[in-house]
Amino acid sequence: MGNRSLAGTLAAAIAAALAVTAPVAAQTASSAKRAGSAQTATKTAEKKPWRLSYTPDGQPDLQGIWTNLSFTPMVRPAKYGNREFLTKEEMDWDFKAGVARSYDTTLGNAADSPFYDATTYALDAWQNGIQPNPRTSLIVEPPNGQFPPLTPDAAKKRAARPAPNPQANTGNAPTKADTTADVGLGVRCITFGGPPILPSVTNSDLRIVQSAESVLLEWEWDSRPRIIPLDGRPHLSSNIRRWNGDSRGRWEGNTLVVETTNFRPGATYQDANPDTLKITEYFTRTNETTIEYKFTVDDPTTWTVPWSAIVPFSRIKGPMPEFSCSEGNFSLVEILAAARAADQSARENFTGTPAQR
Repeated sequence: MGNRSLAGTLAAAIAAALAVTAPVAAQTASSAKRAGSAQTATKTAEKKPWRLSYTPDGQPDLQGIWTNLSFTPMVRPAKYGNREFLTKEEMDWDFKAGVARSYDTTLGNAADSPFYDATTYALDAWQNGIQPNPRTSLIVEPPNGQFPPLTPDAAKKRAARPAPNPQANTGNAPTKADTTADVGLGVRCITFGGPPILPSVTNSDLRIVQSAESVLLEWEWDSRPRIIPLDGRPHLSSNIRRWNGDSRGRWEGNTLVVETTNFRPGATYQDANPDTLKITEYFTRTNETTIEYKFTVDDPTTWTVPWSAIVPFSRIKGPMPEFSCSEGNFSLVEILAAARAADQSARENFTGTPAQR
């Protein structure tokens, strides 16, 4: 009797153990199967090539928010000679190395002169999606990465220009403030956003919105919009000049091509001739996170040959906040008032003769 009881107890224990083991084994097999499926899906996703998407109108989709922040100088530094691209070792620099180089700005400063520290005011460029650029300069044509020579007339005009204000890091500060025109377009919040669309020291983001008939390019700095017709309409009369020129767009394959003329005097890139300047922009989506932006500047009265540059745009999440330039409107009053006060002080303290006034 005792042996039968012991046998029964052992049988019950074995049955219980098997009852527990079976679900565990099933769960383990199921987990392994799910893990295998996940790995297969991941590998499939990794192998799946990027494919360009299109809008409902059938246009290549460029929409989104993009940034063109860059540590790449406009003009190629002499140390790179005629080399167009950096080596892999030169590309393997991290954010700290980029900050150490500071912004080799594309705003006209010397290529190797630090202009703006990306860490100032917590403006961490890498957090906004900037990607390293393998090029040694933004200028790609001429192949030497330099601006082409000026024409003789343009060279004379540049030589005759007054020297920039040494107190202003961009050379845009007024040397006098008799009228609002002396203060400059930037302080007056009049013209930003290109063409060409170049990296600025801050607020280098661009929003692109498309429709069947037009494309909207909204530059973050001053929330400046450019609405570009795609319907084949001709340019405006040459007598009508705009701060950002008159743009017309078309599609050439997967590239948006925008030609701009009719620039306003005093508001042209690099002080080009508004009567002869034409800027052609090319927007090409190259992958999920990048638009290759190329522009060609053609002005035969300013440069001896046309020249081109390539600026990569990196996709960012956004949002892109509105840029309020109203502080410039308030500061303009103060600038003019201060100039009048300085004039009055000079008159009161003048020690010369009346004829010298």
